Amino acid sequence: MPANPARPDAAAAHVPLLRGHLPVLDGVRGLAVLLVVFFHTTHVSADNAVGKATWWLAGIGWTGVDLFFVLSGFLITGILWEAKGQPYFFRNFYMRRFLRIFPLYYLALAVSFLVLPALAGRLHLDERITTDGATWYLLYLSNFYQLWVDTTHPILGVVWSLAIEEQFYIVWPFLIAAVSYRGAIRLCLGTIALAILVRVGLTLSGASHESTYVVTFCRVDSLAVGALLSLALRHPEGLGLKAFRWMRPAVWACVPVVLVMVVLPPGDTYEAVKRTVGYTAIAVVYAVAVYKSVAVAPGTWVHRFFSSKLLRTYGKYSYAIYLIHSPLDAILRRAPLVGTPLRTVGGSDIPMQLVFYVVAAALSLGLALVSWNLFEKHLLKLKDYFPYGEQRPRAGGAEPLAGGSPGAAN
Repeated sequence: MPANPARPDAAAAHVPLLRGHLPVLDGVRGLAVLLVVFFHTTHVSADNAVGKATWWLAGIGWTGVDLFFVLSGFLITGILWEAKGQPYFFRNFYMRRFLRIFPLYYLALAVSFLVLPALAGRLHLDERITTDGATWYLLYLSNFYQLWVDTTHPILGVVWSLAIEEQFYIVWPFLIAAVSYRGAIRLCLGTIALAILVRVGLTLSGASHESTYVVTFCRVDSLAVGALLSLALRHPEGLGLKAFRWMRPAVWACVPVVLVMVVLPPGDTYEAVKRTVGYTAIAVVYAVAVYKSVAVAPGTWVHRFFSSKLLRTYGKYSYAIYLIHSPLDAILRRAPLVGTPLRTVGGSDIPMQLVFYVVAAALSLGLALVSWNLFEKHLLKLKDYFPYGEQRPRAGGAEPLAGGSPGAAN
């Protein structure tokens, strides 16, 4: 999905670079997690122009989850397609996902459901810290659980997206293994169409906004958009995007939808656009960003941006940051120096909001580094026992990519 629809294969010559671990995709992942952190740590008042502008910019942050979805679909589908037909295809894929995702996730559950509830009264913790819904979280079904509760868990409120991705990981390998290349393209297009139809149906039936936001069938189109891009760049005849020129008008059709969402004020019209075609349009625009990050030549501003050390660092540790930043935000909001409502400096709370951003982002990264060095990286060494094996030759000599969403990185 080219960023410049007039030149759909402007960077086709760089497709052979889709091999191994690409640091530039760590940068994409870093942008995604910083968008989410920015969204959740904005607490400035909106009673002046600067505050309103800050909230408007922060409002874009929720789409960081959509960028994670697109990137996950792109990378996981690439891994599966390159490993297709290899020995232990399913075992190696699932064990590598297990080692990357489960340990830290279930550690977070253990703290949330075994440790903190026993301390809640003594430490005057958030009243939402209970064992309610523990089974749903244990089974990676928290996104459906959220449909029946009025408030989300103060620590685990963000894991609905991890539940969607885990459900995707369970099913997608079997589908990819069962279809041809053309069948895989149809599978992606059908999945996108299904998600749009389900969202339209739920919207017209008066279903809650939450349903179209967290239900897997409503959000899987973002994953499928990333998967479609991954497959398009791996055309068996080496044609890449040349074989999919209809992607150009698809991009042009989605850009105005995103622009409409940017300018529309919150309200019924905004929600109607977002809940029906908006999520898909955002996914397509983010797919352009993923495409450009891997396809443009080194030295261009896009490549330099996503290759920046800051973004790559946050991308490498994005999984722990994603799980840590929300409870950390809750703690900081109760801290006397930076708590909310934010203190004013010279009659404005903007300076303290900037301090809040820096402290939250820095502490999230610091705690993620501790998690990585004391816990995660040691378990990830076990992935060497589950290699994807010798890869079949692909167009342009491409090898499988490592990486993915916050829960699929490395």
